[in-house]
Amino acid sequence: MDPHEFARSLHEGADRERAMHWEEAAAFYAGLVRGLGSIAAQDARGRAMRAMALLRQGNALMELARWEEARQVLDDALHDAKGSGDAGVVAQALLAAGVFAANRADAPRAEAFMLDALERFHATDDRASLQGRGWAFLNLATLYGKTGRIDLAFVTFHKARDVLGAARNWAGVAAAWEAQAQLRRGMGDEDRWREDLAEAVIFYERDGMREKADRLRAVIGRKLV
Repeated sequence: MDPHEFARSLHEGADRERAMHWEEAAAFYAGLVRGLGSIAAQDARGRAMRAMALLRQGNALMELARWEEARQVLDDALHDAKGSGDAGVVAQALLAAGVFAANRADAPRAEAFMLDALERFHATDDRASLQGRGWAFLNLATLYGKTGRIDLAFVTFHKARDVLGAARNWAGVAAAWEAQAQLRRGMGDEDRWREDLAEAVIFYERDGMREKADRLRAVIGRKLV
């Protein structure tokens, strides 16, 4: 598949994710993987593309809580990423493995994967690496919150928002505010979690994710934005 055509396909899949149509997204990415056909072990570019499609498929499967399918897909993605020799794709695959481990309550393994990914994302300063760095911080912050390292969690959420804001990744900034709100809510901080969620609404709207913004407004329960 031509790389430009592949990039357009990823964009189409991302539209399904942004609309939170996870079943459609999972099926779309599975079709994209099939469409890549047979890829030789030495085809670095082909393996990098397949790894990216598998990572997006794995993310959709995690959103659907289809854990065994997600595990296999993400394992395949990491294998292809390493085979491609593309450092950025390897970092993304490691981050996805960390997110999977965190979702399965394997905190030590999750943290190891995420820190490995974060170190790799720091190797360059292009926009893709900057975004990867921000998402790594975001997921680490969430993990720190779940494991009781509250002060470190808040510091890391702040780093995530700074980095994702610099990359103009508004959905990422919104996700960081939303995750911080969840942490505050779990701590019983009724006023501040609503304020954080209101910030998330602002950035989801900036990114055009109106359905997500409306859902969060309903959670807030009163008009702050």
